[in-house]
Amino acid sequence: MSAICEICGKEFKNTQGLRGHKTFVHQLTSSSGKSAAPLATEQQPSKLEERLQKLEWVTGLIESDLGFLLSDGELPLTNKLTNITEQVTKLGDTVSKLSDTVSKLSEDLELAKVSKAMVDADKEYYDKRLDELKEAHNKLVAVVNSNGGRLRNVIDMFEEKFDSAERNFDETKKHLNKVEAQLVKDQDAFQSIEQTVNGLKADIDDARQRALRIPTDRVVTLTLTDGRDHTFREYKSPQGLRRPHKTATDLILGSRWVDLSEPED
Repeated sequence: MSAICEICGKEFKNTQGLRGHKTFVHQLTSSSGKSAAPLATEQQPSKLEERLQKLEWVTGLIESDLGFLLSDGELPLTNKLTNITEQVTKLGDTVSKLSDTVSKLSEDLELAKVSKAMVDADKEYYDKRLDELKEAHNKLVAVVNSNGGRLRNVIDMFEEKFDSAERNFDETKKHLNKVEAQLVKDQDAFQSIEQTVNGLKADIDDARQRALRIPTDRVVTLTLTDGRDHTFREYKSPQGLRRPHKTATDLILGSRWVDLSEPED
């Protein structure tokens, strides 16, 4: 919020700048608010020196710089002091910002310290775990080294047994191949025997059917579809005939039959 000097009417950005302006220009204290000395042009030399010393301390200007500021042809001392006061005010704002920055950096530094402490703790834990793993690895290496010969013997024994089993497998495979070849031969022989048996069954069935035939000792001549005459043996019934064909019907003697599958000629 801006502030205005009620004495000279000059406007400042904040009350801090107004307070510095009143202190160095109008010689007013913050408690009384009244003038503690006459204007700058009527001050005693001792007061002026004292004020110059204060300005040197606040602004960092040397005596030659102040002489230049107070020389003829320049701005009045009051205006110069006002400008210096504004600069001091800006410097105060900058210092305040720097203070905030320092506070923030301090907080970050504390966080960094905490993080570093956590990292150090984790590093200590993992270093310990690494040492334990190294120790376990060394023990395992020692066990392997001490039992290396025994392990080698066991491996050799298993390799020997594997080779023996592989040889036995090859021999068994050869034997199975022979058995398979013999089985194929046996299957062919079995099929041949089966065909023979089936033929015998057919012959037996045919003989059984022939045993059922009742011939009449007569021969009958028939003209077939080929236009030729063929002679056939005559039977009293169709039993046992493969292709029975009725040739005559007699009420007393009964029907007469021939087997078209067995022409006599």
